[in-house]
Amino acid sequence: MAQVSRVTAYTHLTPDDLKPPGEPEVFFEPADTEIGVWVAADLLPSGGGGTVVDLGSGSGAAAAAMARAGAARVHGIDSGEQTLRYARTCYASPPGDSRVTFARGDFALMSAEQLLATACAPLPEPLIVTSNPAYVPLPPDVDEARPSISGGADGLKWAGAIIGHARALGADLGLTIGGYSTPRRAVAVLAEAGYRIAAVTLCPLPLGDFTRRHPERVLALEEEGEAVLWRSGPGPLAYFVVGLACRRTDTGARPGDAKELMDLLHTAARSTTTQLESLDASGELPFPWPVRVLDLPPASARHHW
Repeated sequence: MAQVSRVTAYTHLTPDDLKPPGEPEVFFEPADTEIGVWVAADLLPSGGGGTVVDLGSGSGAAAAAMARAGAARVHGIDSGEQTLRYARTCYASPPGDSRVTFARGDFALMSAEQLLATACAPLPEPLIVTSNPAYVPLPPDVDEARPSISGGADGLKWAGAIIGHARALGADLGLTIGGYSTPRRAVAVLAEAGYRIAAVTLCPLPLGDFTRRHPERVLALEEEGEAVLWRSGPGPLAYFVVGLACRRTDTGARPGDAKELMDLLHTAARSTTTQLESLDASGELPFPWPVRVLDLPPASARHHW
């Protein structure tokens, strides 16, 4: 039986982290950021330590929070000049301290060795790769209109590179997707690379403005049974942010993970409150991993560019 826990406040992000950056090309989505830190924390050694390589590190708030959660080192890599400047100004460790560092690079075009070479000092093992990539499935004609959220036709445009880097580095992997980002396909790609799900974090969020204006791919994937939207909740049409904490395995991924993740999302979608109470409706849940529900206060702003 899966253990379902609930968190009703921001735990890893500080009040300052919840203030919009005020920069046009710095992504701001507190719930996604908080989930990414929970996923990393699920993978960190129990006594602390380990190095997190955060791909697409954005504002840097997640990287700093991962260090506060116990990571010995966190190294963020992002392709945005404005983003990198903001992260270094607000979240990098001071000179002479390499605990939280940032470098510019496009992880989708780099080798694993090139990623490591961007660090100012060697990154001690064990390594954990994390990423909260753009994951919204959008039609081709609008996919490039919002680079901070555009995940291609299936929402997994960046997942292959992220998973490939983790595999090449022999690292555990924390990956954030949307419940509409073809989760069944995401788990299949993870399994093929030798990863199994160890823990799942869910957070319901309303669809963003741009996605509501361009819902074609999301609705088509739902019709195909490859996406799960939340239609029975208290607010407008919503979805689940899904944080997957994954472990490398030499014995192969569990064959049921994809079906069980879809079952989890469909069960959550029967809820009427943000506590996702339907996860408790059955006395014997079929989910083999611990499930965390983040029922967070709405953010004052969400900034996608």
